[in-house]
Amino acid sequence: MIMRCTHCRLNFKKEQMIEEKGNFFCCKGCQSVYRILNENDLSEFYEKLGNVSLNPVNLNQESRNYDEFIHKNKEGLSEIYLMIHGIECAACIWLNEKILIKQKGILELDINHLTHKARIVFDENSITLKQILTLIQSIGYKASAYDPTKAQKKADMTKREFYSKLVVAIACVMNIMWVAVAKYAGFFSGMQSDIKDILNFAEFILCSPVLFYTGSSFYKSAFLAAKHKSLNMDTLVISGATLAFLYSIWAMFSRLGEVYFDSVAMIICFVFIGKYLEVFSKKRALDTIDGLNDFLQNEILVYDGEKFSPKEVQKVAVGDLILLKSGDKILIDGICEKGEASVDTSSLNGENEPKLIQKGDELNSACIVLDGSVEYLATKLYTDSKLSQIIKLLEFAHSKKAKLESLVSQISAYFSRTILSLALLCFCFWFFFKHASVESSLINAISVLIIACPCALALATPVSNLIALSRALKQSILFKSSSVIEDLSKCDIAVFDKTGVLTQSKLNIKEFYLNPHLNINELYNFVKLSNHPLSKNVALFLEQKGAKDENLDFKELSNIQARGLKAYLNGILFLGGSSQFLEEHHIQSKEFENSHFIFAKGGEILAFFEFQSVLRKGAKELVAYLKEKKIRTMILSGDNNSAVQKIAHELGINEFKASCLPEDKMQMIENLSQKHKVLFVGDGVNDALALNYAAVSITLKEGSDLAIESSDILLLKNDLDSLQKALSLSKNTYKIIKQNLALSITYNALTIPLAFLGLINPLIAALSMSLSSIMVILNALRIKE
Repeated sequence: MIMRCTHCRLNFKKEQMIEEKGNFFCCKGCQSVYRILNENDLSEFYEKLGNVSLNPVNLNQESRNYDEFIHKNKEGLSEIYLMIHGIECAACIWLNEKILIKQKGILELDINHLTHKARIVFDENSITLKQILTLIQSIGYKASAYDPTKAQKKADMTKREFYSKLVVAIACVMNIMWVAVAKYAGFFSGMQSDIKDILNFAEFILCSPVLFYTGSSFYKSAFLAAKHKSLNMDTLVISGATLAFLYSIWAMFSRLGEVYFDSVAMIICFVFIGKYLEVFSKKRALDTIDGLNDFLQNEILVYDGEKFSPKEVQKVAVGDLILLKSGDKILIDGICEKGEASVDTSSLNGENEPKLIQKGDELNSACIVLDGSVEYLATKLYTDSKLSQIIKLLEFAHSKKAKLESLVSQISAYFSRTILSLALLCFCFWFFFKHASVESSLINAISVLIIACPCALALATPVSNLIALSRALKQSILFKSSSVIEDLSKCDIAVFDKTGVLTQSKLNIKEFYLNPHLNINELYNFVKLSNHPLSKNVALFLEQKGAKDENLDFKELSNIQARGLKAYLNGILFLGGSSQFLEEHHIQSKEFENSHFIFAKGGEILAFFEFQSVLRKGAKELVAYLKEKKIRTMILSGDNNSAVQKIAHELGINEFKASCLPEDKMQMIENLSQKHKVLFVGDGVNDALALNYAAVSITLKEGSDLAIESSDILLLKNDLDSLQKALSLSKNTYKIIKQNLALSITYNALTIPLAFLGLINPLIAALSMSLSSIMVILNALRIKE
């Protein structure tokens, strides 16, 4: 008698089972886990598990020592990243979370639902890492320390394996098609039997590696589906291909009937191309965190008691004195102790204007020193810096892009079950009711499987996506994942950062004044003494006015960061900077609403320049397009309210929010995502969290490294025309995908009855199947932006 294990859900003979209070277990491991779950009131795990089965629990696995992977956080607690193996579904993640967080000593727990990587913060005085590993093992799973090097090696191995399978499939199919052309020509014009046998055997040799090497992933997928008592598209693909292959071997050696090795090879090759695209689009979309961590890896100058020496950023302790110079990136948070510097904070708050840092001011990681030099005390460890915290939030963003199940996935199980049932019914109909021979009945059943082979159905989405990706790339639009195309077509709200997205990163001159007595060459050479963005803008403007380099001997140069520039030429005082800076030198000027630069020589103002944010090319057209498509628009910016309001009014956008911190943007996107498919467009470090939580995220090529890593789509032209093209392309692609699905379903509805009635033999079925795939591909070629 066959019994089902209460824990793992697998079937075993009753005499092999362990009985306990009416429950049956295949092994002591499953029995032990069942007890643990009941003792901890976690028996609802089995309800969440549904029809999914698990592997029997092995309690005799040896756990390695991973103590070298533990590190201390700022509170002195232990932290480690683990990979949890054996997770089959969301219920497994739920169980691990519940059982671990209940344990005394485990203070924080995050498990990434996609990668199964867990972050655990624990108190080693209450629980050890060995006890944590044993606890995970006791409920039927195994954990190992996360090693980025091993993870990368595994990813590379997977890539090489898929690539080699793809090369084998394409090479064999290309050669088998030449043989098939000769065979089909001979079928209609006549061919000698010995030549036909040679061609059949050549097809057999070429087909075998395609089916058993390239198709091994289909066999594995079909086996796992059967294990969970379900059917998928791979079940139908591999069952039809295997039956056709076995029948073809019999037909080849008995010299009766036709062989269908070419059809088998094409079926496997075509569908594997789709699987190949799917696997690597997911790979690109998952776990870019290692690359983000590399963004921070660097050495900084730390005072060692005698001098400032390079030190690895991970080894910097709280209280260390750090030196920053012009051009340095701030990697650790701290408080300024000495010096002055102009700091670009746009990556965190979106503000255009640099911030003046003086003694006592706070410095945040990911900002960049434009001018000056400061010494500051580290107030946080590298792992606790602002940017590092953002990265951790990104890594464990559970709500990240819950992709809608594709139409193919929704119908695949029903389609496969129906076709397999029809094939079996066809065989029974001809053999039992029509009293046909086994061979004839089998041929009709195989015809049903082949003509209904889901090649067209399986190709409908990946081929359309592949062509869309190619079209997009020609327009300098990079989709990181093909699945994003469908999501983008369904977005009903578009949210924009302001600075660097709707407006240009650089400030343009709104108003200027040049005194007739001004020597522009003197002013040009003077402003070139500073690296400040406003000074560079003035220098560029003067170049366009014809200013030239001259070897002027400026004396007593003082670059007062974020305020102004001071120097003497031939004993005359040159001043350049803000109105506040000039007032400090007893020179009165007009008031300015925006960023500005004033030049005074010998106490007299000879020039001033007022700057303003300028809309990026295509911004107005994009907003108009979104309104036409009934897509709601909104601005979320770290800039001040007046600046955001001005741009929103200029674009006709009614909804906006200013002075947003990274967490504010993330929260807003998360709230909107509960009712909408949100498209978010951002370019700074402060946008990274929001980019990660949106259904679709887009950034420009000139955006920050972190924003580029967090986005789904990269606009390589740095213009908003590309965004409009991406939206149009996605909607067109999704329409074509639906047409292809309708085409393939209609094809099956018309041809399956004919095959069932014996009106189509497997040879014609194979040709018809190929024709349906070609129709899908030709329709996909109609995709345009």
